[in-house]
Order: sequence, then structure tokens, then C-alpha cells
Amino acid sequence: MALATPFGSLHVPHSVPKKRVSAVERALEWCNTIITDSSLWQPRTIRKHIAVERSVNGKLVTIYPILAAKQDFGDDKTGFSRHHLPVMVNGKPVCVVPSLEMTGQEKSGLLHTDLVASLLQLFYVEHPPLKDLPGTLGKALYPKAFPGGRYDVMGHHPERERLRNQFHQEVTTDDDALAFIVNLDEQSLIHCHHFLNHLSYPKCAQFHAERILDQGFSRHNLEGTLWALQTMETLEPKRHNDCLPRFMHHPGDDVASHAIENYQPASDDDAWNVFSSVLDNADNATFWIAITRLLEYPELLEQLLDTCQELYDQSDDHDFRRTLLPWMSTHRNMDETIQVMLEELESHELPMFVHEITTYGNWFENVAFEMMDYGSNRLKCSIVAASVMNTSFDRFPLWEQLLQCSSGTVIASLMPYLAHIGTDRAFRLIEAQTNHEFRFVCRRAYIQIASFKTHPRTSEVLRQGTKSAFRGVRRECERQLQLRLDEGLDR
Repeated sequence: MALATPFGSLHVPHSVPKKRVSAVERALEWCNTIITDSSLWQPRTIRKHIAVERSVNGKLVTIYPILAAKQDFGDDKTGFSRHHLPVMVNGKPVCVVPSLEMTGQEKSGLLHTDLVASLLQLFYVEHPPLKDLPGTLGKALYPKAFPGGRYDVMGHHPERERLRNQFHQEVTTDDDALAFIVNLDEQSLIHCHHFLNHLSYPKCAQFHAERILDQGFSRHNLEGTLWALQTMETLEPKRHNDCLPRFMHHPGDDVASHAIENYQPASDDDAWNVFSSVLDNADNATFWIAITRLLEYPELLEQLLDTCQELYDQSDDHDFRRTLLPWMSTHRNMDETIQVMLEELESHELPMFVHEITTYGNWFENVAFEMMDYGSNRLKCSIVAASVMNTSFDRFPLWEQLLQCSSGTVIASLMPYLAHIGTDRAFRLIEAQTNHEFRFVCRRAYIQIASFKTHPRTSEVLRQGTKSAFRGVRRECERQLQLRLDEGLDR
């Protein structure tokens, strides 16, 4: 089916569960809310995709929420690897994966769209806090503040260029390459992976890769270690897989992330023994990558949740508990613990926390009404997102009040959920917004009205929209009416 989003139309395979579709819709609306409220993020159409861009430290950051949604729906042809967010710096993809500081918990098994929303929120201010930036993204944007990474480019390195030229002058065969690097000292060897192609010189590349990996852990050659692992992955897949558990505890985040993401366990027990070892340190940046891998094994879910519960109970780190709890709530009823946490949170922490939690009891209705009095648009958008997932009470009174006392941004975030419910009661609530004072609210209301394809009053309401005072609204309603004619819904 086709899903209308603020970032363009999105194809949803029939195999995707409705709960996951709803979660992705919520995340995209959250992305749109952040962008709408920010003067820094600017939407731009790039190759038929609506992306958002802003300048950071003189570099152009581009993020694709719509591609994140495609990843969440199982599309592996977005141009970005599994578990990697669709983020670019100056037109170059950057390896950004889930980490404790950036993401905390994620809906439905670490949704890419939720992570993108967190990233957009992080860059909501002119100068984002460096301590909260994902390592690789920080290295791309602030190389001097993040030394030693793949993006800490050394520029024109005289010794490297000398070795590169000498290598190409003297080497023609794989044996020549091997003889060349055998005679180099340790200081020169660190430059070899920059020009040693494993396809042209496989024997030499494997020899050099094995030598790097046998040296153990070092912070001084992170780039070389990552190159060695990637080389072994191509040339000796089994040996590469066998060595990965050891490198999951490497001090370099890029290396540890590669090891966790690419290890192929022999069994469920093997997966648990290897990946759970990373969970021993909640401050480890690879904590959430290990969670993601363990979620690939449904039989391990309860064991994983029990372990996370122990970590939560034992931790004195407020930020860690605040991020772990919502993720746990997506898989297990954590209502009692959530109610306690809500009492502990500062007002600025509430919007993100409420947006991410899944609640199961009707207690949330009273809490939601109380939180509406705080007046924050961000918090109201979060109330919308959280209430959609809780079906234990009649949510329409809550939504009616939200529509009456909220900004256009909040109203726009609620209407897609009403359309998804698809009842006549939902239809009438959306219809009431077609006369809103803001054009963007009117237009979105008519778009959502059009999604009620079989409702007896859909065409009538759309025809009323063709008389709107807003030109864009009139055109949208005319387009929707023509689509109904084309689909045979109207005569």
C-alpha cells in the first residue's frame, strides 16, 4: 500500500505489521515536527527524495527520513547499510549506528526513523554538544575534536605519498607487494593499507591484515585495524568471523561496531554468549548495537529483557535508566516503573520520554490530561504518539481536547493517526480541521480526508475544499478528486 508522509509517498509491503507501520508514521511525524519548529533544518528534494539539510561547522549535513522509513520496512536498496542511518556529510555517507548516548531505546527493535528523529533533535541547536555526537559523525564534522578516526584525515602526508609512489614503481605482482612490505619498519607499515588493494594483491593484503590483527588492541591504528577486518572478511570469511568476538571489546567504536554488526553466530546460544558480553558495560557506545543483534533471535527476547531489567535495577545512571526503560516498554508491560520515572523526570526530559514509551493501562489517560496543562507543543506531540499505542481507554476525548487547545503542528501530527483508525468519529474530527486558520493544517486535513476512500462523505468534503480561500488547498482537493475518478471511486 502507499503511505502519505510529510517526506513523500512511501510504499509499504503487505508483510509489514500494522504496529510497525504506525510506529514509523509516528517517528516521521516527530521528524517533521522538529523540522517545522527549527530554523536550522531546511527541506530539500534530492533525487526525488525529500531530505533535510543544515550547515554544521562549515560542513553540509544531509539526512533522509524517508530512506530511514524504507529501511524500517525492509528495503535493503536505499544505498545505506543495515543499521546505518541515512546521513551524509558534504555528500559522503557517514557510518552512524545506534549508540547509548544518541538513541537510548528504539521502537520495534531500533527503528531507523526513531533514530533519525533523535539525530534531528540533537542538531536542533546551533552548536550541538560534542559529547553527545555519535563518534563517526563527530569525526566528520569536528576532526580536531575527535582525533584518530576515519574522518580525522591527515591530508597530504609526505611519508605516505613517498611509499605510495615507491610501491607503484616497484610492485607489479602479488609476490612483489609481499616483498615490499616485509622490508618496511613499523612506522612505515601503518601507511600501507591506504594503497594495498586486496583485489590486486590478495596474498600480500591477507598477510598484512593478519599481522595487524595479531598485534592486539591499539588506539593508534584504528583505521588500519578496521581495514584489516574488512580485508579478512573478503579473503577469509570464516577466519574473519571467528576473530570478531574478540574485537567486540576493542577501544575503537568503529572497530567494535564492525565486529558486532558482522558476526554470524552458529546458534542462539552462541549469539547470547557473544553479544550479551557487550551488555556488561552500559556506558559502552556499542551497547545498543548488541541489543539490535540480539533482537534478531526471538527465542532470546525474554532473556534479553530480564538482563536489561537487572541492568536497570542496578544502575544509578539516570540518563541510562531514562533511555532503557522506554525500549523495554515496547516489549513488556513496564507501566508501574514508567509511572515512577515520570515523577523523577525534569520538564525538559518529558517530551522525548513520553514520545518513546509504550503504555498498556488506562492510568495514562489521567496523566496525559495533566501533562497537557504544561502547554509545550513538543510534549503534546509526544502525548499524541504515546496515546495512539494505548488502546485501554477511549482516546477520543483526549484527542478532541488536543485538537482544540494545540498548535497547528500538534494537530498535523495527530491527523494521520485518526486517518489510520478510519472510523466515522475520526473522520469528523479531521473534517473539523479543514477550516483551520493555517493553510498547512487545512491542506493536511484534506489529504487525510482523501484516505477515507469508502466513507460516504469523502467526495462531498473534498468538493467543499475546492472553494477554499487557499490556492494550494484548492489544488490539492482537485487533485484528490481526480484520483478518485481515476480509481473508479467516484462517477
